[in-house]
Amino acid sequence: MTRIGLLALLLLAGCADPAHNLYEGIRQSNDAKRTPQDRAMQPAPDHDSYRKSLESADSK
Repeated sequence: MTRIGLLALLLLAGCADPAHNLYEGIRQSNDAKRTPQDRAMQPAPDHDSYRKSLESADSK
């Protein structure tokens, strides 16, 4: 039974995107430090928007 649980855990860990998780963790940490007014005026981009902006900057 524990082998099945361990196997499931390893499969789920293999599907995770560490760069995405790291970016989202840092973004949430930084958002927690900002005031609600700052968050409303300049929301931080999500990871997908950030990747698209990097890819468009690389193509220029």
